[in-house]
Amino acid sequence: MFEIVSAKLTGVPKGPGWAESYDFVPEGIEQKSLRGHLFVVLSTSQVEGHGVETISVGRTLIAKFREDYFDDLTIKAFNALKSAVENLAKGFKESWGDVEIAAASICGDVVYSAAVGGAEVIICRGGSIGTILKSVGSETIVSSGFPKEGDVMLIGTKSFYDGTSPGIIKAALSAESPESAIEIFTPGNPAAIVLRFSQEQVKVFETTPIINSFSLPQKSFKQKVFNTIAVFLKKLPQKQLYVKNEVNDEYSSQNKKLTFSVALILIFILAVSIGFGIRQKKINDVKSKYQGILQQVQSEIDEAISLASVSPERSRELFYDAEQKLASIEDLKIKDPKYDDIRKKIDSSRASILGEFLATPELFLDLGLLSSGFKGDALTVSGGNIFILDKAGKRIVSIAISTKKSKVVAGPGVIDEAFDLASYEDRAFILAGDGVYEVDKQKNKVIEKSWEGKALIKAFAGNIYVLDESGNQIYRYAGVGGAFPNKTNWLSASIKADFSGVRQWVIDGAVYTLFPNSKILKYSQGSPQSFRIIGVTPEIGNVDAMFAGDDTQYIYLLDRAGKRVVVTDKKGTYKAQYLSESISGASNVIVSEADKKIILLTGDKLFSIEIRHI
Repeated sequence: MFEIVSAKLTGVPKGPGWAESYDFVPEGIEQKSLRGHLFVVLSTSQVEGHGVETISVGRTLIAKFREDYFDDLTIKAFNALKSAVENLAKGFKESWGDVEIAAASICGDVVYSAAVGGAEVIICRGGSIGTILKSVGSETIVSSGFPKEGDVMLIGTKSFYDGTSPGIIKAALSAESPESAIEIFTPGNPAAIVLRFSQEQVKVFETTPIINSFSLPQKSFKQKVFNTIAVFLKKLPQKQLYVKNEVNDEYSSQNKKLTFSVALILIFILAVSIGFGIRQKKINDVKSKYQGILQQVQSEIDEAISLASVSPERSRELFYDAEQKLASIEDLKIKDPKYDDIRKKIDSSRASILGEFLATPELFLDLGLLSSGFKGDALTVSGGNIFILDKAGKRIVSIAISTKKSKVVAGPGVIDEAFDLASYEDRAFILAGDGVYEVDKQKNKVIEKSWEGKALIKAFAGNIYVLDESGNQIYRYAGVGGAFPNKTNWLSASIKADFSGVRQWVIDGAVYTLFPNSKILKYSQGSPQSFRIIGVTPEIGNVDAMFAGDDTQYIYLLDRAGKRVVVTDKKGTYKAQYLSESISGASNVIVSEADKKIILLTGDKLFSIEIRHI
């Protein structure tokens, strides 16, 4: 658990507007556990009334937002936050027009965040600034993740970020405290909240022993030392004084010095013994705090390992629980071989149980060396050959995955315009304004346009497929001797699909269509099929790209905000994930399980990650 320190900034918007920064912690234990500490900032440039009326309407909407988020505890916090932000934005839009909203909820060790209307959520970790969410327009986007000690999160409206330079933001988030950060920001800038995550301090309370009224008074430490020395001195020869005998006088003086020296030695020995006793008591007290927890962690990790292949979901639950328990005693700075052994077992079994792999993407190919100024927009793979389209440069290049042998397939002399790319074996196809062309040293129209509006193309099993977004249909053009003369509707006649807003699609025999907010619809043999992403921790806020093929066993999902590639089976059940900071810069992904490579497109470069989950 983290201790959260926050500071709020609420300014006055320029012109007629209203802004608010707000946080709330529920009193109920169940609400606090399932919904956590809620923070929200919002700003609107238009108001319905003035003064008290404006504040009253705004706070009524915020109260409704709080009810939406906290009332129904059967809904996951991730979904509840998204729904509450959408409803709040809708309420403001009905009263005052467009609104900028950013919200975050800290539930245990997980942070859920949501934004709409251009609002953003960023994080400062180790001096580096990263964007968690940046909303655009009226679409509400959501994310979840695990914070680390020392992280500083900034939740702000679009108006706030527009009025604050990146340099000021970095300086503020590097300040000693959230309060100091708020002081750096320009006064009057609406609206923002700064959160700092620090490790919660564990307080240890010692109880005072109850003294039995019939027991004798306990001796003080000073009294015990004095009595011990007194008993010893009684056993020593008593000092003798002889007036006339000089030899005896000298002997008496030496005896006195000896007695004093022995007393000092005894005091030193007693002090050392007491010190060792206090130290041993502290060691025993610490052991009593962590030994029971270590035993529980050991049991849960052993059970998680044994269930990894039988019940993966239960295995992951046990692993996460064990890891949290071990983290709860890390501040004790334990020096115990058993603790070290358990820590090693957790680290070594992480990949096999959680399927989490820390990846180091390697440069696969610099596309700029192949064609100067090349910037990839669309990416396909077929028959072990990668094809990449540069829309602005009107160029297509191909690369063999196994050998990295590359060439320019077609350039501006052949391509006039290209909106999408498809490939089959060593053949490349582009979507133009009047149909589909096969391109090489020259272009050849293979499909005449028969649809209206936007479309996407794919090649699969020797056929070409066209997704008609406005017509809500998929057309199949069967390949015959290099041509594609026969057009049929691929979707069943009774199916009423809605492809509005579709961002990408892939075919592996079934068709998967990707929409905003991680919505994926699956069709097989022309009919809808069940597909739901489950078991991914933390949950995916937004899938930026996906890949599947008839020669791949799994589906690969690019999550740039989460800096990872998530792997699921073809029903959506979690299998593995590859994590790397550099994944946040990728725009597309393709996979060759045969070559054990995940290949990421980052504009002018291709990077590869070694597949380890197969």
